Amino acid sequence: MSVFIISTPESYLPERSYILDVVIKQWLGFEYKHQIWPESYSQIRVNDYEESALAMPDTFFQTPAKDWLTERSLPLGPLPLMDLDHYRKEIPLTNSDMPIISGRDHPEGVFSQYPWQRRQPFLWNAPQHCYVGIDIFGAAFFMLTRYEEYVEPDRDQFGRFPASASLACREGFLERPIINEYIEVLWWCMKRLWPGLERKKRTFQTMVSHDVDIPFAYAITSTGQLIHNLGGDLLKRKSPLMAINRARSWVTVKRSAPQQDPYYNFSRLMDISEQHNLRSAFYFKTGCTNPNYDDKYSINHPYLRALLRDIHNRGHEIGLHPSYETYLNPEQTRAEFHRLLHACAEEDIRQEEWGGRQHFLRWQVPITWRSWAEAGLDYDSTLGYADQAGFRCGVCYEFPVYDLELNQPLALVERPLIVMEASVLGEQYMNLNEQQALDSIMTWKQMCNMYKGVFTLLWHNSSFDSPEKWEMYTAIAAP
Repeated sequence: MSVFIISTPESYLPERSYILDVVIKQWLGFEYKHQIWPESYSQIRVNDYEESALAMPDTFFQTPAKDWLTERSLPLGPLPLMDLDHYRKEIPLTNSDMPIISGRDHPEGVFSQYPWQRRQPFLWNAPQHCYVGIDIFGAAFFMLTRYEEYVEPDRDQFGRFPASASLACREGFLERPIINEYIEVLWWCMKRLWPGLERKKRTFQTMVSHDVDIPFAYAITSTGQLIHNLGGDLLKRKSPLMAINRARSWVTVKRSAPQQDPYYNFSRLMDISEQHNLRSAFYFKTGCTNPNYDDKYSINHPYLRALLRDIHNRGHEIGLHPSYETYLNPEQTRAEFHRLLHACAEEDIRQEEWGGRQHFLRWQVPITWRSWAEAGLDYDSTLGYADQAGFRCGVCYEFPVYDLELNQPLALVERPLIVMEASVLGEQYMNLNEQQALDSIMTWKQMCNMYKGVFTLLWHNSSFDSPEKWEMYTAIAAP
C-alpha cells in the first residue's frame, strides 16, 4: 500500500492536518505521513518511489499570524490564470483557463539542483520531479472553510453572505468546481510521477431534497389565518379574484382529504425519485422564531405525523429545517432538532444519519456549523448561495467541516448545495426562464458527474405551480 510522505513548513499545523486529511486521505484515498521541514514549499513523495517528488508553493499558510483571519490575508484579484488547453484531453477540466486562488508560478529554490523545463504557466518539469504552481492545500482550505466569509463584512437584507461578494463570483469561477479541478491537476502530476497509483473509486450521485417551509396551502389553515390571508389579498395585493380563489380552495380542501391540497405533493415527489433510483430528503420545521418568515405549523399535527410515517415507510429521508433565527442560536437549533427526534421516535422512525438545511440559507461561519455539530446532527446542506447557483465551496464532494475559531474539525459533514430552484428562477435572483434554468442546471449536473461528485438539488414542495415545473424537475432527476 502506497503511503505519501508530505513535507510542509511548520506554520498553521491544525489547519494543514485538516486539509491534508480531506484531500489526500478522504478524497484521493491514500494514507500519508506529515512531516515538517525547513523549506518554504510543500513536497509530496511516495514510499514506493523515493526518487520522484512533486512540489507545490506554500503561500496561503505563510500568512503572518497578525494577518490571519483579516482582510490582509485575502487573495487579491485579478487572479493569475493557468493555461491548460494543451492538457484538456488528459485532465478533466471545465475550462482550459484556471484561476489560481493561491500559488506562485516560478519554482525558485525548489529542487534547485535540477534543470527545470517550463511546459505551461504554473507547470514545470525536471527528471523525476514536477512543480505545479498552485497552492492546492491552501486554496482548498480557503474555499472549504469559507474563510473569506469570516473576514468579509458583506451581508444582504437577510444576514447572508451574498454570492456577489465572493472571490469566486468576482473572478468568474463560481459556476465551476474549481477545487475539484485543482485535485485533477494534482492527480495528473501524481500519475506522471508514479504511474502505478490507484486513487479512491467514486460514484456520481444525485441527491434531491425539499425544504418543507409550507407543507399545506390550506389543509391546516385555520379560519382566523384564512381571514388574515384574505385581508392581504384585498388590501395588500389588491386582488379580489385572488381572495375568491383562495376562499374556494380552502373550502374544497377542508371538505376533502389533505392530499387534495396543492402543496401536498410529497407522494408524487417520492414517485419520481423511486422511478430514477433516488432517495428524496424532506427537511421539516419544528419551530417558529420569526412569524414574518416562518410558516407556523406543528410537527405534531396528525397530518404531519402521517406524512412522516409515509416518507419513512417508503425509504426516503426525514431531516431538519431550522427556523429563521436559529443560525446564530445553538440552543434553539438543539431544541428544534430534539423536537424532530422526539416526533420521529414516537412514530418508531429511526435513521442512520440526520441532516438538513438552514431556512432561507441563513448561515454564519463558523457558528452555524458548530451549532449543528453540538446538537448532534450528522450533515448540513446549506452551503449554496441564494442569489446565484453554483459551487460556493468550490467542490462537489462532501467534506468534514472546520471551525476557524476553535482551530479544529467538527463532527459534521457539509454536503454543498449546488442548485436551489428559487435561485435560478426567482425574479430577485438569476431570473432565468425555464429553458435557460434547465440548461444551466444540467450543465452543473454534468460537471458533478465529471468529477464523480454529488449533485445536490433543492426544490421546495410549494414551488410546483405549473406543469412545466414538474417536467423540468423530472428531467433533472432523470439519470
